[in-house]
Amino acid sequence: MISNGNAFSLQNFEEQVSKIMLQRGQEYYEAGAVEDLEDNDGKWTAEVEGSETYAVSVTLKKDDKIVQYYCDCPYDGMICKHVIAVLYEIRDELIKRIAVPKKGSKKNQFEDLLLKISAGEYRVFIKDYAPKNKDFKLAFELFFADKDGRIDTGKLYTDIIKKLIKKYTGKGYMDYRSSQSFAKEVNQLVDKGFGFADKKNFVEAFVIATVALKEMIQVITYCDDSSGALGDALINITELISSIALGDDAIMDMKERVFGFLQTELTDGIYFDYGDFGYELMDIFQTLAEEINKHEEFLGFIDAWLPRLANRNSRYQEDFFETSKIEFLKAIGREEEAGELIVQNMEIVEVRQAEVDKAIDNKDFILAKNLVGEGIGIAQEKKHPGTVTQWEKQLLRIALLENDLLLVRKYYKQFAFDSNWFSIDYYRMLKATYSADIWQGVIETTIKDITIKTTKKHGGSKWESLNSSLLSALSPIYIEEKFTDRLFELVKQETDIDRIMKYHNDLVFTYAAELLQLYIPALEIQGDNATERSRYAQLVGNMKNIMKAFPHEKEKVIAVAKKLKAKYPRRPAMLDELKAVLL
Repeated sequence: MISNGNAFSLQNFEEQVSKIMLQRGQEYYEAGAVEDLEDNDGKWTAEVEGSETYAVSVTLKKDDKIVQYYCDCPYDGMICKHVIAVLYEIRDELIKRIAVPKKGSKKNQFEDLLLKISAGEYRVFIKDYAPKNKDFKLAFELFFADKDGRIDTGKLYTDIIKKLIKKYTGKGYMDYRSSQSFAKEVNQLVDKGFGFADKKNFVEAFVIATVALKEMIQVITYCDDSSGALGDALINITELISSIALGDDAIMDMKERVFGFLQTELTDGIYFDYGDFGYELMDIFQTLAEEINKHEEFLGFIDAWLPRLANRNSRYQEDFFETSKIEFLKAIGREEEAGELIVQNMEIVEVRQAEVDKAIDNKDFILAKNLVGEGIGIAQEKKHPGTVTQWEKQLLRIALLENDLLLVRKYYKQFAFDSNWFSIDYYRMLKATYSADIWQGVIETTIKDITIKTTKKHGGSKWESLNSSLLSALSPIYIEEKFTDRLFELVKQETDIDRIMKYHNDLVFTYAAELLQLYIPALEIQGDNATERSRYAQLVGNMKNIMKAFPHEKEKVIAVAKKLKAKYPRRPAMLDELKAVLL
């Protein structure tokens, strides 16, 4: 950021910055990376799409002099490419303003002109202009499509989407930013489809949905959709199809049309290779098959898919289709066939779970436990620890129904102190099974066991101190049991400000002065280790929180900020962030 800017303006900034940075900023500007540009009485703000979305602000005087500028990117130099892109955008906007007619011009000149033109003149203009402007012709035909049944709206919508694909694709690839913009425009078209559906024009809504789906599913194979924008658009299309086929106002003719479309389209494996939309569409397909009595067609579809899945070596998809077939056979009353398939597919978790549920409902706990035990063995053989845990929770469920207190406590403790996280819910359920006096002995033993286990697991690791490992493992217990003194004994040995402040609310009422003594040196350590703007912002955030917690001691925090400012005069991003504390 600058604050004097006397020789720095919109007219000469290109001469004031390095050629490399200027080129990068210009590229961002020309690529349309500057978004949401706003002017608030000379204070301009915008967002710039880079590797992330960065916030930029620029303050101008009336003579276009640049008084201040700011960007929250990590760049430490004089001016970053994001600010330069915004300067270009501001200059462009100001030029546009100059071109706007002055006061006194007719505000409704265009509307007045429309009123003066005759219907014949309209026709002559449209007939002459439409061949020269394909976008206008396309929009015109779509708007008036209901006036002429010969107009193929499917082709028109396809042309629109293909044009968008071409617009946002470069060298056979759609990048991150382009994917977002493309998805935004497709969603606008899909929203139009929802509008048609609301008006019960299901035919036009279905045309939009099918065209958008078929084109989008191809695009997702060659794009960067790490933002999830295209995936969300496909889910949006799926919801439109669902509203057309399964909504309260859905008609039989449309149910038939949607069923036929899905029966054909879902033979393409691409729908199941990217995201969950293929499975969402399968749910619609299956529901329709039940509603409109297309039993054999649906079962034939499943049977045609299963051999293909074996060849594709796709266990998840194969399990999904087998489970769908079983559920469908049950739904249409063909229990015997469903039973045969269940026996053949007991390795599928969902199939086995359904049988466990049935056994529990029948209070046949022995059978239920046998089924779960077999499921655990299968999961262990496949090395699926998550599935093992899932089955163990079924054993807990059964133990609760059988009032097996020892087994209940075993699983409560296991799930409370999972190796990857601490569960406060299971901890409290475990505690509730003991009287207060017995619990004291239980928890002390547990703390001792965790300490031994954590120390052994740490094994002199260089990545984290033993104290930090013990703090992570024991702090949930100390907080829940209000063992504040023990918690502070571990916290006071830490030097990382973020780790210390994590326990601020748990300790501040008992150890306020001691905490402040820990915070001050830890802030300086954080400042010494910070190397980019996001870390500087985190540092300043911690400073603000400490000053808020200790308003009478804020000078101590300010002293740290001053010390860091003096120590690192060549870190402009740090100095810029520290202003929030020093001003």
